[in-house]
Amino acid sequence: MRDIYDFVIKYRKVFFRGEFMTISKTTELGTITVSNLIFAQIIEKSFQQKHCRGRVWPATSKGRQIGNEQKFSLSDFAHEINVEPSENGDGFELEFSIIIRFGTSIKLVTGIISDYIAETIEKKQGRKPDRIIIKIAGMKSRQIAKRNLEVIKEYGIKG
Repeated sequence: MRDIYDFVIKYRKVFFRGEFMTISKTTELGTITVSNLIFAQIIEKSFQQKHCRGRVWPATSKGRQIGNEQKFSLSDFAHEINVEPSENGDGFELEFSIIIRFGTSIKLVTGIISDYIAETIEKKQGRKPDRIIIKIAGMKSRQIAKRNLEVIKEYGIKG
């Protein structure tokens, strides 16, 4: 928890505008706010995993690719990430859109991405998110063919 708190303080000085702050938790020590930039950075690192490198790109919810094949802006991607408190109110759900190269296994890539994100958040926060929703906004070959697929992976929901 201390790692994520230090990271938030570092970025809060630079990006203290309402559009980047998503999750807040008040404790006896004060209020801790986690920025979408943190999630964007974790997701971006998941795109560099073995079977994802060069096959996955961030997208807007409308299916447009953010940036180009080599580089994209984390702040632009952060605007497209949706973080909501879970139904039980204790955890949170993370939702974002991607574009996948044509011919790539959606199940394999989304599994690698969501597991990497969940494990990284668990290391920093002490628990995994309740649900990660990855929207496949498009498939890319020469051009981007729009798709409307949703892959949901549940981690912390008990029932």
